[in-house]
Amino acid sequence: MKRVLAVLLSLSMAMGLMACGGKEAPAAPPAAEGQEEEQASQAEGEAPAEVYKITAALHTNAGAIEDQTFQVFKEKVEAATNGGITVDVFAGASLGTEQENLTQIKTGEIQMALFGDVFLAQMLGEYNATSIPFVFPDIESVEAYWASIEEEVDKTVLENGNMLITGRQRRAPRMLTAGKEILHPSDLSGFKLRVPETEFYMTVWGALGAITTPVNFSELYTALQTNVVDGQENPIETNYSAGLQEVQEYTMLTSHINTHYTWAVNADFYNSLPEEYKEAFDKACEEALSEVNAGLEERQNAIVEEMEAAGHTFVEVDYAEWQAAAMDGIKKCMETLSPTAQEAVKQYLPE
Repeated sequence: MKRVLAVLLSLSMAMGLMACGGKEAPAAPPAAEGQEEEQASQAEGEAPAEVYKITAALHTNAGAIEDQTFQVFKEKVEAATNGGITVDVFAGASLGTEQENLTQIKTGEIQMALFGDVFLAQMLGEYNATSIPFVFPDIESVEAYWASIEEEVDKTVLENGNMLITGRQRRAPRMLTAGKEILHPSDLSGFKLRVPETEFYMTVWGALGAITTPVNFSELYTALQTNVVDGQENPIETNYSAGLQEVQEYTMLTSHINTHYTWAVNADFYNSLPEEYKEAFDKACEEALSEVNAGLEERQNAIVEEMEAAGHTFVEVDYAEWQAAAMDGIKKCMETLSPTAQEAVKQYLPE
């Protein structure tokens, strides 16, 4: 994504030189003796003359899988550049909220960040179909969707945020939980469902018959325990870490939201890197994300096994039935999307 932009810039500059007088640019002069010595010393493993420092902000918890993945990236890029790029990772919102990180990366106060729902809503609102429940049945379809509109997305993020998307980290799908088995959408009639206070969630779940009720996540355990709400929806690992299985006996495998965290880098910083450092940066991002994405299902299965052993019940549901029942809400949400996004989403919806 970002490499394409860099290549386009290089081509544009080359064409400009050719247009001035119709001559090729003169060959670069041979490196001075001091430069040759510096290049040779770096090849032998000595510290580089200039160090490019990355401050990376994460709004998710320190020690969580997102933090772990950034640490892997840090190790890889620092090793590949022999310390020419250094990375300091600040997790747990220690540098501010996701909203604040958006401003910080745009101005260059930080060089990298992990973004979630706020980024999608504010930077890519007209393309944000992945935040509409029951549109995409799995993470592979989400990735195919983003790939199909990649050029428009990259341009929007660069122009509005001065950043480049360096990759996407898979998140576990969101599932419905309750104190009873819920097989069909009709079972949601009169059901008090805690959802995040976002338009898409409230619209779609409301169309399914639920009474949508926003509750702060920090208060959710007590709200479920005291029947302020009857159920909620979150990834299995989120539910498990919060102990919600203690007050919710059933998890319905709805997989109604499949999405990613977005990794981004300040465009000015990335473009300032030497070419070999850009290659090392790109490779480190790709390898770190490939490793964590490949292990997501295994991590989730391990949690499921532990919860089942403790008596929790997981319920298979008919995704097509739920998606069909949610279509009125889905169509309303899609009205906010760009024509390009609407067209790209059609293949994942019933005719």
